[in-house]
Formats: sequence, C-alpha cells, structure tokens
Amino acid sequence: CHTPKPISFVFVGLSKEQSFSESKIRSPEEGAIRLAGSKTRSQGRVEVYLHGKWGTVCHNAWDLPDAQVVCRQLHFKGAVSAAAGGTFGEGTGQIWLDQTKCVGTENSLSNCSYNGWGLIDCSHKDDAGVICVAGTSATETFVDHSLELSEDLGQLFDSEEGCDFLIHGYTYTGENRDDGLWEMVDTTVCAHRMILSRFPGLTAPHDSDDRNDSVWSPIPQVTIVESALCTIRYVYTRKLEVSRTTAECIHQLASHFGMRRLMEDAGRLFTKLLPEDRSFLTQVSFYEYSVEAGDRVLQENCLQYMAWNFQKLSTSKAWSSVSAELLQALLSRSDLVVPGETFVLAALEDWVSQVNRTTSEEQQAALLARVRFPMIPAKELIKLRYTSALYSVHPTLYQEKVLKGFQAHSLPFGTLKNSSNFQADDRDYQARIYTAPPWSVAYDQSVETIGRPIDNPYDRFRRGSHRGNTQYYKKPSLRTTEHHSTPVHTSAVFNDRKVDWQLNLFNEQSDCSSRGLLCDSLPAARMRMSTHKYQDQGQGSIRYSNRLLLSCRGRFIFHIVDFKEDFAYVPAGASVTYPCPNEGYIYHFVVRPEYI
Repeated sequence: CHTPKPISFVFVGLSKEQSFSESKIRSPEEGAIRLAGSKTRSQGRVEVYLHGKWGTVCHNAWDLPDAQVVCRQLHFKGAVSAAAGGTFGEGTGQIWLDQTKCVGTENSLSNCSYNGWGLIDCSHKDDAGVICVAGTSATETFVDHSLELSEDLGQLFDSEEGCDFLIHGYTYTGENRDDGLWEMVDTTVCAHRMILSRFPGLTAPHDSDDRNDSVWSPIPQVTIVESALCTIRYVYTRKLEVSRTTAECIHQLASHFGMRRLMEDAGRLFTKLLPEDRSFLTQVSFYEYSVEAGDRVLQENCLQYMAWNFQKLSTSKAWSSVSAELLQALLSRSDLVVPGETFVLAALEDWVSQVNRTTSEEQQAALLARVRFPMIPAKELIKLRYTSALYSVHPTLYQEKVLKGFQAHSLPFGTLKNSSNFQADDRDYQARIYTAPPWSVAYDQSVETIGRPIDNPYDRFRRGSHRGNTQYYKKPSLRTTEHHSTPVHTSAVFNDRKVDWQLNLFNEQSDCSSRGLLCDSLPAARMRMSTHKYQDQGQGSIRYSNRLLLSCRGRFIFHIVDFKEDFAYVPAGASVTYPCPNEGYIYHFVVRPEYI
C-alpha cells in the first residue's frame, strides 16, 4: 500500500489493531500533476511537481486544450472546462508555469508550450484550474459480485445511520500545510456488525461500545484511504471500481480480510491495468508486490508484459528502479521483444551506468551471462572490446562470451553440438523475438503500410537518442501477397543463403477463399516459406518458430501469436492478453530461425 510504516486499521473499542505489512512509498514523478482545492476528485486547482515541490499554474492563456491535456494525464475521459484563476482558491509556494499553450493532443502538461519553469508574471490569485468529466476514468475497471443483492445495503452505507461502531481514518484535503506536508482531515465510516460479520478480520467484538477517537497512521496518499473505504463499501454492495492507483491496496486489503473472491478478481484486473502507465512505474511496482505477496500468476503477467515491451521499459523513467532480480528474470526469457541482441547488451550497460553504486560486480557478471552473444552479429562482436563500457570490468567473461559468439558465426551447428562443452539446453543459441531488419516486417492496417525499423538502432542507442524507432512507408494492402527475404539463420555461416516468405493478412473470408484457403477465424495472418528448408553443413536441422506481434497503435505489444501451419489467428478483443482500446492494431511478422 506504499506506506512509510505499517498502517493500523482501527475499529473503535477494538483492543487489538489489524495491521498491514510495510512497503515503500513512491515519490511523485517530475512533471506529475494533481488537482487541489476541491472536495470533488474530478476538478480543482492544477498543481505541478518539480524539483521536489508542488507548484501552481498561472491562468494566462489557459484554455480548454490545456484542460484536456490535464484531465487525460489524470486519466479522466476529458475536460468540461478550463477554470479561471482563483476558482479553486489560491495555492502557496512556487508558481511553475505561465503562458501555457497546449494543442490538446500532448501526453502531459510538461510537453506543452510555456514560458519556462518558474518564469511567470502573475500571482496565486491567478492560479488556473480544470473541471474534468466526472465518473469512471479510462483506467478504472469495475468488479460486480452483487448478483441479486439489493442496492439498499449501499444506501445504508452511504446514509451513515444505525452504526454499531465507527472506523476512523485520515484523508487528504487537496491542500498543503505551511510546513509543506499534505493536509489531512479526520474521516469516519459508519459500520454495521451484522454485515461485516462474514469477514472475521472486519468484525468488532460485541462488547465494543467505546467510541473514543482512534485513527489510522497518517498516510500522504489519498488513494490508500480511499482504497480501504471503498473495500468496506464492497462488503455492503459487492461492487467496486479498481484503478491502477488502488489495485495493489485493494488486493492486499482483500487478502488480509479473507475476501478471497475480491482478491482473485482484483489480481485478474492487474492484467487489464498493466498497459495504462507509459512510465512503467506501475508495472515495476505490481511486479514487486506480486513477489512480496507470493502471487505467481500476477508475477508472470507482469514479467510477460515487460518482456514484450522491453524496448520501451529500457527507455522509461522506471528503468533505473528495476531491481537486479527483475532484470535477471527478464534477460532469462526468450519472449523478450527487442530489435536485436546488441540492444539487450546496450540496455544492460545503460542500466548498470544508472545504478552503478548499488550493483556489485558479481551481479553485473550474472546479468551479462544472460546476454546471448551468439545472437549478436559478427560485425558487432568485433566492436565490443572498444565500445562496451563493461568490457574493462569483466574482460575474462567478455572474452569467453565473444569467443562463443564467433564460434557460432563460423562453425556449422552440427560441429558446435559435438564439442565437449556444448549443452543441449544452452539458451545462448536460441533467438529471442528480434524486430530489427531483416527479421521483422510491420503492417499498419489503419493506413495500409508496411514498415521496417531504422537500419542501425544500436548506434543510435549508444548516442543516447531513440532506440529502434519504426518508419512506415506506403505499400499495397496485404490482401495481395507481399514477399520478404531473410537469411536462413542469424549465424554468419548462412549469410549467402536466403529464405523467401509470402505474407498475407486476411480480414474477410473471401480473401481466403479466393486463394483456395479456409481461414478458421478472422483476422488471419499467413506467413509461408516459398523456398525449401535448409540443413547446415553439419546436418543440424533448422526450423522456424515465427511469431505475429500485435502492437496497440504502436504504444505497446499486447498480444503475440505463434504461426502454426503458416497461419496465425488474431483473437477477438476480450481474448487478447492485454486490452487494446479502439483496435488500432499494427501487425509485426517476425521470423525466428532456430537449430533443432
């Protein structure tokens, strides 16, 4: 629940407190925003977090496009209006922004045009505000276990009448105190013994009649208290809204109080909430929570999402907060979606440079051991001695790994597997899901284009700019057959041997039948080898475990399908691994050669 110390959930008159376990508190990100000065969550004075301080925004040039950006950044569906200065009271301290001019499509307020941080010509009486569209936000998911349960119990909870005992806590007002801490107010929940009696952890003793004030430990995050209060309300109504900011706490509360069904459904909803946070702070936090809670299913869901979107994770704000244990788990996976193995090594070097003070040489060596050097192109292996920041720290390990890579590029696999130090389960010879050319082709159905990643994403990465961006250019629709060529294998042994592939994407059954094919479902992708399979010089067979990657409008990979007998079928919306709203799909055809 992200608390600074164990929090006590205290029932008035209850002699023994029910406490939760300790976990880390997360500071706001630079550029984070919040609404203050209002009792309604969907409206208030806009405040921005910078250099460890919250500050306000001047209303000069403040308009509806600015409000739209703020409301979307806070995960509301949109803005009703941009409130004039002073509508939600005057803030205190710093005024961060003035002359803010948003187009309305920006991802965050800090991406809009403005005078510069702290360059202002106004006072706090001009503090700008917004009114967002109230109701369920885009990141909330509804749990409904009510069946035929009467709404009267929900009305009873809201009426605060006929209490058997009270539950006290603190909630955040939206204001700051003079000492900079968040202002908290006492909050009371009216509870009824009979209704809560189904959950022993929530039941007060029958001799409880003492109503002296008892409180939760002060917590500077309003979502924590809101999570607990709405969990109590769930006991009455069996209905609950879960968002990515409340999911962990609701899951922990449900576990603590024996609400098994709520705990299971809250855990299931983690999967739907994973794609919502582009900073990856939520995904990393969910993973850490799953390890602490011992939830193997949630742990795998988080690992899978971060593996499929490793490229974006490694460029995100959360990269430096990734633990060595989490990174090791990711680097061990073959479903890591990356431009190439050189990218994996470069991302690891970047991670080490950011957390150098907290990682030991032993940890670095353990992570380097999971980089698949035989999958790095031979021309890149030659450069590592001069370009890798970790080479001088681990020269012996690098020399062994680079030698292994050169052997894979110069010897037939039949010779390699007969050597004394070869291990059949060695993952170094297994390709991950590589999206750099020539191994991948992307098709954006919305604009009927085929695209290929930039020629050398690795050099761009080392210069610190964007990694593995994709360019799209006009091509005919994949209703017609497209042809693509790849080497037989990643090994340099096969540099002069090519495999030709025929690519199709069918959206209608007529597209299939016109080619004498029967598609089991639609949409369907087809990837057919048009040349014969090869064998290497040592008679070791090569097979292809090709994949179809589904990207949600280029933002994240949300589903991966195996090609079986040349076909990969795209499941219906509710059956995909992670939700993609509006179905703005980009299809990535990926060739994955592997030795048998």
